[in-house]
Amino acid sequence: MKLKAYLFFLMPLLAAAHLYGQLTFPIDVHDGQTIETCSGFFVDSSGGDSLDYYQPGENYQLGFVSNEPENPYLKFTFDFFSLAPGDTLFVYNGVLREAQAFVEDELSGKTVYASTTTITFHFISHDPEEDNDDNGNGDDVNERLGWKAEISCVSLCELFTVEIDPLDGLMNCPDAGGTFRFSAQATYIPENYDYDPDNFVYNWQIEDAEFEGQQIEYDGFNTPGAYSVYVTATDPVTSCEVSTYVVFMVGTVPDFNGTFLSRDTVCAEEQFTLSGFANMTQWTGFQTAVVEEEPVFLSQNHQYMSSLTFEVFGDDVIDNVADIDRVCITIEHAEYRDVEFFLRAPNAEMIELKSLGGDEGPDVGFINLGEPVLEIDDIPGTGYEYCFAPDAWYGTMFDTSPQSHAYHDNAGNYYAFAYYMPVDGTYTPNQGFSDLIGSPLNGTWELMIEHDQDKQTSGHVFGWRLMFNEKFYPDSLIFTPEIVEETWFQNGNALTGNPATTSVEQPGDHDFLFQVTDNFGCTYDTLLTIHVLPLPEIEIISELEIPICEGDSTLLTIHPINNDGYHYLYQWQVNGVDLPGSTYDTLMVKEPALYTVIVTDSITGCTAFFDLDVTDQNCDLTIPNVFTPNGDGINDEFEILNLEHYPNAQIVIFNRHGKRVFEHQDYYNNWWDGGNAPDGTYFYVLQYNRMGKTRYAEGSVTIIR
Repeated sequence: MKLKAYLFFLMPLLAAAHLYGQLTFPIDVHDGQTIETCSGFFVDSSGGDSLDYYQPGENYQLGFVSNEPENPYLKFTFDFFSLAPGDTLFVYNGVLREAQAFVEDELSGKTVYASTTTITFHFISHDPEEDNDDNGNGDDVNERLGWKAEISCVSLCELFTVEIDPLDGLMNCPDAGGTFRFSAQATYIPENYDYDPDNFVYNWQIEDAEFEGQQIEYDGFNTPGAYSVYVTATDPVTSCEVSTYVVFMVGTVPDFNGTFLSRDTVCAEEQFTLSGFANMTQWTGFQTAVVEEEPVFLSQNHQYMSSLTFEVFGDDVIDNVADIDRVCITIEHAEYRDVEFFLRAPNAEMIELKSLGGDEGPDVGFINLGEPVLEIDDIPGTGYEYCFAPDAWYGTMFDTSPQSHAYHDNAGNYYAFAYYMPVDGTYTPNQGFSDLIGSPLNGTWELMIEHDQDKQTSGHVFGWRLMFNEKFYPDSLIFTPEIVEETWFQNGNALTGNPATTSVEQPGDHDFLFQVTDNFGCTYDTLLTIHVLPLPEIEIISELEIPICEGDSTLLTIHPINNDGYHYLYQWQVNGVDLPGSTYDTLMVKEPALYTVIVTDSITGCTAFFDLDVTDQNCDLTIPNVFTPNGDGINDEFEILNLEHYPNAQIVIFNRHGKRVFEHQDYYNNWWDGGNAPDGTYFYVLQYNRMGKTRYAEGSVTIIR
């Protein structure tokens, strides 16, 4: 056997008891000694009193050795350790050789192991009076608290340890399957014993399966729950044996109760809101809920009573309201004012979770719990889970505003606008959970639901559950996955936020996917569908081409697209202001402005806006009195400006003798170039129509070549 010093650090321990009446070994009192012991306390010069202090300028050394041959390994558990800057505790194995040095609070809550040979502690505290310069070492007496370490001795097998390395993690998704590898590593602490790790034997157990070897593979872990993976390591040479385990967790599937659209049906381009709620399911290795095999009928003649009994909490009692996580009831009922809920603890204390309503609550008739069948008492509706908690989102049920939705009940009836109490948060009980302080957790808890004897409404109870603060449960008995990411998707494209506000342009049914990912890496989703109604489609036609001529009027006419528009309603506006009485499919306009028609489909209620910007221009004719048809490209024709605004204009041109030299029935862009007519003065008569009237323009024009 080869012996050597070894230091091993464990998790912080609670502070040790007061030292009066205990065997102590102050380092100053036993300076230079070697103590044979397996009990007592190793302390600084203050005696291990955390309210007293050691002194500056100390320089002490103290050794220890086990006095129990069957337990040769010394163990020093430091309940506290606090040294001033510059002060150091050196730890040596046996005689003074290479040491480990510890300063400030490095050993607080840690454990030091040594071999059967002497372990020596050497403590040095600096003296501020001997400091010749500023070395950063303070002289705050409150920093010189010292230390206290409990002494014990252990056998070799007590130092034999094994750890499990879950090579593929300790989490899986439901029904994901896969092969999971686990590796074990056994060793001795301190490593002051010669051993051959190849001799170690490893035996595993997972559920009912048994394996052997340092590394194993396991196919399973499909069903939600916590699974213990045990390993036992054995050293055949020393007959030492040690066991440990890890807990492998398979996540639970959330429910999406409370996920909703602000409206089931909207008009195209109308904004609506998607609100997603993923309620993570808590897994427990014991009964925490009552699930009724058949929904229990609840009416004025049928009350509800059920109980849950716990036996896993030992002597734990409720010390404060935070010790209760929530109590939840799955129920549907036609009128929430007509039922009251009570919870009774094992010590017979009872609180009211919800009272009868009477005239309480919003001034709205028939506010449901869940989705009841209103017409037929004996058909269960769809239950919603309503939870009451100390730190609730909402006030009492009567302080909370209802929501509305449309639903088909389980009898096939359709309700287009039904009020119900929301389930996206917890409620404050009518009577505080503080009345349950002092009750044991173990024992029988009872839930009672009573119905107003004067009301003929009804419903059904599907079950209930009671959860306490998770601090009372070991990991192997309870866990709740956490949502780490949540996103809404439309056609594979992520929307921003939750709730998410969006709109759809195209009519029809459109799906929206709400997807969440939990801390197990599992992804779940639910799908909601919204029906999008088409907007009215029309075109505004102007009788005259726009821009119109100054002073002209034009008739605006609405032409429906894709249907006859018989169910369209109209309201005209000019520059955004309603025109009183302008509710027809035509409008005569004269003034330049932005004309808008608001079109409402009287069947769907969908509304759309359509604009036409009416502008005008100067259309007065400009008739030249001379032109020069000499082929130079300048003023070669008798061109009348703005004549394009008067189609089918007719012109006749005479020479000075009254002879007709040119005429045209649609004079535009076919201008007279003079032809073979000699230079001189000619006379014209132009006939055109404007504003429904025939007009004439007469004059003379001179040809100069």
